[in-house]
Amino acid sequence: MINKKYIFLIFRNNYRKSTIGNFGKSNTYGNIKLVSLSGRIKSIFGRILYFMKLGKFISVDGDPFLKNEKNSINIWFSGTSLKVKKRFQNLKNNYVNMNNPIIEKEKKIFQILPIIPSGNQIKKNRKIIFMGKIFFQPQKGDFLCQEELNDCKDILLNDFSLIDNLDFWKKFKKNNCDDVKFENYRILKTYLREKVIFEINKNFKNNLLVYGQSIKDSDIKFISPIFNLDKIKKIYEGNLCIDTGSITGSLSLHPRSIQILESGGLLLQTKQFDSKNTWDNLYEKIISNNLEKILSDLDNFLSNTKKCNDTLMLIENKFRDSKKHIGETLKKIFYKI
Repeated sequence: MINKKYIFLIFRNNYRKSTIGNFGKSNTYGNIKLVSLSGRIKSIFGRILYFMKLGKFISVDGDPFLKNEKNSINIWFSGTSLKVKKRFQNLKNNYVNMNNPIIEKEKKIFQILPIIPSGNQIKKNRKIIFMGKIFFQPQKGDFLCQEELNDCKDILLNDFSLIDNLDFWKKFKKNNCDDVKFENYRILKTYLREKVIFEINKNFKNNLLVYGQSIKDSDIKFISPIFNLDKIKKIYEGNLCIDTGSITGSLSLHPRSIQILESGGLLLQTKQFDSKNTWDNLYEKIISNNLEKILSDLDNFLSNTKKCNDTLMLIENKFRDSKKHIGETLKKIFYKI
């Protein structure tokens, strides 16, 4: 206990605790003890410790924002550095957990890793699960229109990675600043997500469960969104779980994909900018760069339980040292080791 180093994770919004998975819980990473102080009451205690300079500190989404660059960092989840409030952008202790390939590359990404319990098994009567927002349209502004989206539908479905290709974006004339680029990226990635889920529904309607809100006419039977973490875990557990990536950027391990992995779901993901580096030998098994591949993978996994369980085991083995790697990241940031 004498050699134990303490880092306090402080955030007021308990919702964020459900989205950052096991990293949001108190845990031990080697000789580092990460203590989670979430919610209004515990976060007040965390701020007292911060002002007394008793330990190191991580704030989530700048709530509360921690200015002391010597003993604290602020991690902004589900967004790029554009999410950092303007008055805080010049500070050096800001980290994000998302990279957007069509905007300037992020210099400080805090990569959380899934901490997966062992012994996960696929269900014999497994379903295809998708949770998330499918429809998105900005309220105002000079952004991509429906006609432009429809014009690139087929080429995107044949090559998902185009959305992260700078040359592809040159065809659009409305990207005159980072804010517009970011908004257009969100629009186009949500559009691609919509089309992928529609096609999965056409081919596997009896096996697909979509949790989200419908604002367009479709033959998908939407199930009301679930926000209770325990219920979400039970839904993902043992099922085939579709992840089309975050609409804010392109990163394989983001809050939703980590939530699927930690729940014991079999992650099937559309290609992200870092897919090959992240997944190595699992790339061909669980990553799809076009519609044909994801439909073929779903067909194979629905019919082959052994293949599902073998893949789950490979994923579990890949992340068996997650706590070690998280500990190394924390040491590098806070203790310069």
